[in-house]
Amino acid sequence: MSSQKYTLTKNMDQQPLISEKISNQSSMKENYIWNMLGTISSSLISVILLLLASRLLDSRNSDIFSIAYALGQQFFVLGYFQIRNMQSTDVKERYSFVSYHNTRIVTIIMMLVTSLGYVFVQGYDLYKAIIILLLVFYRAIDAYSDVFQGYFQQRNRSDLAGKVQFFRSWVCILVFGLSLLLTKSLLLSSGIICLINLFLTAILDYRVSINNFKVDFLPSIIKDRKNITFILKEAFPLFLNGFLITYVYNEAKIDIDLLLTQGFFSNGIQRDFNVLFMPVFVLSLLFFILRPLTTQLSIYWYEQKYELFYKQVRLLFAAMTVLGVIIIGLGYLIGTEILGLVYGTSLVEYKVPFAILLAGGILNVLALVIDIVMTIFRKQSYLVISYIATFIVAKLATMSFVRSEGILGASLSFLISMIIFFCTSIIIYIWVNNNNKRKRS
Repeated sequence: MSSQKYTLTKNMDQQPLISEKISNQSSMKENYIWNMLGTISSSLISVILLLLASRLLDSRNSDIFSIAYALGQQFFVLGYFQIRNMQSTDVKERYSFVSYHNTRIVTIIMMLVTSLGYVFVQGYDLYKAIIILLLVFYRAIDAYSDVFQGYFQQRNRSDLAGKVQFFRSWVCILVFGLSLLLTKSLLLSSGIICLINLFLTAILDYRVSINNFKVDFLPSIIKDRKNITFILKEAFPLFLNGFLITYVYNEAKIDIDLLLTQGFFSNGIQRDFNVLFMPVFVLSLLFFILRPLTTQLSIYWYEQKYELFYKQVRLLFAAMTVLGVIIIGLGYLIGTEILGLVYGTSLVEYKVPFAILLAGGILNVLALVIDIVMTIFRKQSYLVISYIATFIVAKLATMSFVRSEGILGASLSFLISMIIFFCTSIIIYIWVNNNNKRKRS
């Protein structure tokens, strides 16, 4: 333990020299461009994979892929555990890469074991169970890759992280598409994409790490258990929030899957709802476009330029609201026609549900803006109340809505959940902000 502390202290002492060295290796512009390309590519992969599955598979297999990928994303949150947020900002190397690496191995094991238990409890048939587990494993590899990308970002080499994300995403898209086109087999294609992702980890993450940094990959989980425990404890609040909100996104999909298995719905409904829901996910990219504004917000706050800070917050809310209204309007007028054309399925009858989903998506983005502001306040832990309240509402309301109204019910339950999410977030923000004002006066 003492030798480990010495290593950490040594690293901290060397940090200015390291930072100076790194700053000479890549420009800020290159970091930003590749980080943007990597983030967008990683965000769009689910959109394109669903497109390929919808176009190249029958309705039953499209449904299976839709729920399997959604469950893969849900369990990914467990494997990811929001450790990237800690790792990428740990510029003083409080914990070594080895500790973050070991922690990620632990969370991935938790991810795989939990998904296996979930599939067993749900009682899926063997074919569906294998596909779900394959796509969970595919996302587990993504989670493992992320610990390397977090390290690149920590070393101020976001360009490397972006390049890895970019090439990984598009290679996986191309391989999955070609495999479906040639074999027409979801099972075989799911297995192939897992192998490709594993191969890409070896030639991208490992190779980039070795070529640019001296890092230790050997897991020593038993010896490192104290650091692992500390990292898990610190990351848990962020993980809980991420897990709960992801579950809210997936609640309707899970309920549709259950009712579909019981014969309550016909094949194709899961695919249709996932296609309608996909733009809601993409709406989060709007916030990415406006993210540079949040950096300026932080500067205003810490420089105590409060008038400029609140003016910027109002501007951010106004911009997102105006964009939201435009998106909802366009979505209602032409959204289902465009989605139907792209994904090869008729969605015209879902104009109203689609507009409702978009409204919920906009409220979600506005709530995320509040999340950023609360993070600047260093009061983000208060928002766990919002996440728990939203989860409870979604859990209680969604099944009955879906059973009675199908896709319309699923859309309404999502909107109600997002109203709760936004309203509780804004109430907490107002309360914290008033306390801050009283302390300043």
